[in-house]
Amino acid sequence: MGEAQQTERVSDAASRRAARGVATRLSLSLGGLWNDESGATAVEYGLIVACIFLAILGGLSLFANNENTMYQNISNAIGGATR
Repeated sequence: MGEAQQTERVSDAASRRAARGVATRLSLSLGGLWNDESGATAVEYGLIVACIFLAILGGLSLFANNENTMYQNISNAIGGATR
């Protein structure tokens, strides 16, 4: 009839995984975490937002200090004029 074909042996992934040592599996998973950049963009956007927030907060506090000084000067001038 035809030639007999040799069948390839199907690998058993579970037994190979079980045969690996714990240290090997740990190093492979840590290597995957080190090379994973899926959350890098979100972290970068978070840092940009934090810097913008700090700049706005600094500007508002500087404005508030100047405004308080201005109103204090106005109050002193009105108080001196009414005496």
